[in-house]
Amino acid sequence: MQHKLKPFKWILSLVSAFTIFNGMAVQNTDFLQDPDHQFWFNIESLPTIQLNLSTSQWELLLTSTSSDREEVIGDFTFTQNGIEHPLLNIGIKLSGNTSFRLPQTSSAPFVQANFTLDFDEFVDDQQLKGIAALKLKRFNSDSTFVHEPLSNQIMHNFELWTAHSSTYVRLILKVGDSDAQYVGIYRMNESVNRHEYVDKRFGTDNDAGFLWQGNYKDWGAAHFSRITADWGGVGDFDEASFEYKGKGSKFDEAKAQLVELAQNFTQLEGTEFEEYVNQHINMSLFLKSLAAEAVLGHWDGFWGNGNNYLFYIDEQAMLHFIPFDTDNALGTSLFVADVGEQDPLSFGLESTTPKLVKKILAIDTFKQEFKGYIKQLVTESNLMVQAYSLDWIAAAHSLIEAHLINVTGDNQIILDRPADWGNQDSYRLFDLSSGKNWYATRKAAVLNSFKPPVANAGSNVAIEVGQTVQFDGVSSSDSDGNIVDYQWSNNLTGVAPSLIYNDIGTFVVTLTVTDNDDNTDTDELTITVSEKTVVEPPSSPDKKSGGSFPLLFLLGLLVIRDLRKNDIAETI
Repeated sequence: MQHKLKPFKWILSLVSAFTIFNGMAVQNTDFLQDPDHQFWFNIESLPTIQLNLSTSQWELLLTSTSSDREEVIGDFTFTQNGIEHPLLNIGIKLSGNTSFRLPQTSSAPFVQANFTLDFDEFVDDQQLKGIAALKLKRFNSDSTFVHEPLSNQIMHNFELWTAHSSTYVRLILKVGDSDAQYVGIYRMNESVNRHEYVDKRFGTDNDAGFLWQGNYKDWGAAHFSRITADWGGVGDFDEASFEYKGKGSKFDEAKAQLVELAQNFTQLEGTEFEEYVNQHINMSLFLKSLAAEAVLGHWDGFWGNGNNYLFYIDEQAMLHFIPFDTDNALGTSLFVADVGEQDPLSFGLESTTPKLVKKILAIDTFKQEFKGYIKQLVTESNLMVQAYSLDWIAAAHSLIEAHLINVTGDNQIILDRPADWGNQDSYRLFDLSSGKNWYATRKAAVLNSFKPPVANAGSNVAIEVGQTVQFDGVSSSDSDGNIVDYQWSNNLTGVAPSLIYNDIGTFVVTLTVTDNDDNTDTDELTITVSEKTVVEPPSSPDKKSGGSFPLLFLLGLLVIRDLRKNDIAETI
């Protein structure tokens, strides 16, 4: 039998964009082309941010810890295309979980650290070109300088409309009266907050919902199955596994809603569960997000580690998933043995996979949609394919390579290596002359997860001319789905068609079956048609031969005569 993987022909059941209806968002990425959004997040330009802090505010910032971050006041200047855009008295604080560090050490006046900028923390409603907050992230353990920006670009191309924007910026720090110091290339990330992020994606008519962030913090993994009314991992503080990101006095209302949703996700089963999640989870968005995590190798996200994701519960109590912090994607491997070769249908470890993922992918309609998305990601030209990624990386490196040398000495060389703390050091993203090709490896793993059907055309048949053959493909099978089409090479269709053979000869008939993943398999049977057998009737006696029949007849008459004489004699 010959197995063949056909190119996937995925047709979305829903169009990718629709207008606000009954509180639902406009699900597209048109906002990416908005001039104000492009002002900040244009991947073809390299702006500069300068932060000016007084000596006292800098010293206060240095008292921060990973669990207690001081927010200080400073001035901000964004320079784009030679034009300066200043803001005064913005909020500046350090950020990061495992990547947290202070921007100064006993041996170095400046080191690269992560910063959160809040323009409106000390000045009400202060913003610039529609933005009131930014994240500045160093390239921690990423000598490629592309893991998060490229991953987020691919997600945007994938119409994963809740993914935040991520691009490049030069960062300058000035403390007190000392000279300004260039500290290097940073990722400039869109802040997923309660203001412009939500309004861009959900509209001002649907911005009164609740925003949450899921992180693996002191309370452990952010799994919905862990949420109860009295579990302390749900809170409005930094160390909560489910951190409420809203402001104001609505935390109790938001928590009650989250507890109800989570308990239904966990406790409902069967048709009741399927109907509930269809009503309360944006399923296409959720399945796309799972597919992106699995294919991009984002093991430190929702599926793999119960970490690094957000979700917005809109005014209709519909949950919209938000992928986040993908800096460990694209070949940096941990937890699983090899993130590139990991089966995307079981991407996370069995022991750490959220119960919600297991229940959703156990439903065939959801599983098939997910499978369509993972195949799309490794086959469509502007997604996670080698040619597109190499061009994108080359353009990014051309943009930043002349600006890598900085006063901190951090992240000054572009190297094609995963993080050194991972369990795989061989994956390559742009220098494919050595090591292991990330794109080819991941594509093979994705396509190998689609099990082709097995065609069975039945046993060979021998008949006589004019007889009917009943074909039978019922023994064909598909281990990970179902067969949707049966095509016979004699122009018949269906699982068990029939045909009268009026010609003598030998006929080879091929059955081609296609499964619901558009994969095919073939099998053959041979029909042997012979001449019709002629059966001769028994031969008749030859009347002209004077044979034995008349003689026997006469003898019989003589015997009867003698018997009759004897009978008469006895009677007398």
